[in-house]
Amino acid sequence: MTEPIHLNVLLVEDNPGDARLVEHHLNSPAVGHFVDDVTISHVESLAPVADRPGATYDVVLLDLGLPESTGLSTLDRATEMVDAAPIIVLTGMQDQEMAIEAINRGAQDYLPKADLDGDRLVRALRYAVVRSRQQRAIQRQTDQMDFFNSILQHDILNGMNVIRARGELLEDTLDSQEREYASTIVRWSDDLIDLTEKVRSVLETVTDEDGRGHEHRELQAVLTAAAERARSVGDACTVTVESEAVTVVADELLDDVFANLFLNAVEHGGADVTIDVTTTVDDGVVTVCLADDGDGIPSSEARRIFERGEKGSESGGTGFGLYFVDTMVRSYGGDVWVEDSDLGGAAFYIELPHATP
Repeated sequence: MTEPIHLNVLLVEDNPGDARLVEHHLNSPAVGHFVDDVTISHVESLAPVADRPGATYDVVLLDLGLPESTGLSTLDRATEMVDAAPIIVLTGMQDQEMAIEAINRGAQDYLPKADLDGDRLVRALRYAVVRSRQQRAIQRQTDQMDFFNSILQHDILNGMNVIRARGELLEDTLDSQEREYASTIVRWSDDLIDLTEKVRSVLETVTDEDGRGHEHRELQAVLTAAAERARSVGDACTVTVESEAVTVVADELLDDVFANLFLNAVEHGGADVTIDVTTTVDDGVVTVCLADDGDGIPSSEARRIFERGEKGSESGGTGFGLYFVDTMVRSYGGDVWVEDSDLGGAAFYIELPHATP
């Protein structure tokens, strides 16, 4: 059974005729298709609203021409008073520039009174409430991610650094088998510290409205370093990098992006995997193709492997690596996808913006 929807509407309108018209529309049968019940609180100015600081509303219908203020200053004052309630502006003016500015200042919609009818008002109410709920949900998720990011920084990361430091001390003082145990602690600490830093980077990327600061990176150096790391993990693997000297828009985490892709190829293709890397530049876009001769990736998993927590059926990892790759590449303004490789395995394509002088 669907839970009944009750809408608490605040109408701020000093013209009695306009107020009666709006109330008429809100009491029309058309509203019943959207909500079960509407409660209308009508005031003629913002003064009564200021006197009710604890009052909550699902939506505010605001006339911009009030006794104490007119125009967008009325919207600014109302926004401060009604907290997070969505505001629909009602005005007698046909002013497109003012409408755009009102939306930019936080209004959910802008309705000229001359065009107002029941259907349009109902649709505006529906969209305003839905958008407002979505925005609040996104803000809650952002706040939660900021909180988890803080925990990673101040608790987990600091704790892992302490564990690593103690492991190094033991490594220097113990003998034989015990020293190997201490070395294992140090290696695992390094892995967990690295993973924690990557998770923090993803959290910062998805919660930062302005995005991470990007710079120009020399792609050839990044690919060469990632290839060397892959060779150190798979002693028998063959890595060929055909990359021209080209600069892309990214940041320091581009190294980890390609390190993840190379290590993914070694993990799934075996220690003797062959990896061929080619680079092309076309119309402001740099495309890197990382192809291997491993077992490949089923077409049904080609997009899903980049989702959070997803991993191949034979993978023993966390499912974070390719999600990290996808998140960071998209934050650079690029794209990443996988196809079948001419070598018989998988071919990862990474598009990055070409950094021009």
